[in-house]
Amino acid sequence: MASDIPVYSKQYINGDWVDSTNNTLPDSEKYIDVLDSNTDTVCARVINGSSADTERAIEAASAAFKSWSRTTVQERKGYVQKIIQEYMKRQKDVASALQKELGAPKFLAEKVQSVMFIAHMSTAIQVAEQCEWKEDVGESIIVKEPIGVVGAITPWNWPLNQIGCKLGPALMSGCTVVLKPSEVTPINAYLVAEAIHASGLPKGVFNMVCGKGKACGEILAKHPKVDMVSFTGSTAVGRHLHALGAQQIKRVRTELGGKSAAVILDDATPEQIGLMAGNVLGNTGQSCNALSRMIVPKSRYDECCQIAKATFESVKVTEPGNPNASKIDIGPLSSREQQKKSYWLHSKGYR
Repeated sequence: MASDIPVYSKQYINGDWVDSTNNTLPDSEKYIDVLDSNTDTVCARVINGSSADTERAIEAASAAFKSWSRTTVQERKGYVQKIIQEYMKRQKDVASALQKELGAPKFLAEKVQSVMFIAHMSTAIQVAEQCEWKEDVGESIIVKEPIGVVGAITPWNWPLNQIGCKLGPALMSGCTVVLKPSEVTPINAYLVAEAIHASGLPKGVFNMVCGKGKACGEILAKHPKVDMVSFTGSTAVGRHLHALGAQQIKRVRTELGGKSAAVILDDATPEQIGLMAGNVLGNTGQSCNALSRMIVPKSRYDECCQIAKATFESVKVTEPGNPNASKIDIGPLSSREQQKKSYWLHSKGYR
């Protein structure tokens, strides 16, 4: 391995950075290359974990659940606030990592992507404080209790958004977590784990295993000590995880691919049509809620096509780290796989 390429060789389990148990893999497969989307060159390498790594993380989370679930909301709030504080110390490094591993333009990385983690963690605190954890309903008493161990599997396109969406509510509810981040954009997750380690969160409450889905993700849906799986990603993988979880009647919550439509009405202005057309370009079109099709009045079809064309032509692919890039400028697609998929979709659309 080139000495100037950072190597993330550890898993975060039970409050410590530990070696992986992937000894059975050949040397060529023990690490995963993380590509700089701007140059298509290796910018880092991360450990390619094993199912045994994930099992160790699950056992740690399970052992920590008893004590963590008994903490008060205010105690959890203190820890989550400390996580946010430690994360903010690393936010510039997170944004820098996202510009490489995701290909996010400087503005998107600094002002949107890296901010989402803080926003969701803060919202989780607010919701937990407002929640009625115990209430009388007629002759019954309803008590809200933590589910248990949560397996969180996050995507590559909005990595910190989804880590925050899953981690914040789980921690504030009294659950323990095993995070399996995308191997395409894992560096930001390592920085989050560093922040959590520095926060002093009790051992085993948060664990992170990096690796491929087959080895490190599937076991979260199959393991009897995982009480809930939260997955964001493709429809095919989501369906598979639901099937695995069903064997134990496990809670599986999925946010899968979409094909959202912008509905253009007869009285829409050209400016409004342009805004709707431009929505699909955010994050270089790599968002599950992107308005990737427009439903338009037949009488305005040609006009809408012209406006969409003009909108797309006005957007530039910015240079990495360009501080003068416009808010609407986009970066490259995140990976070779996404490039191939986009070419395939374009060729299919032309037929």
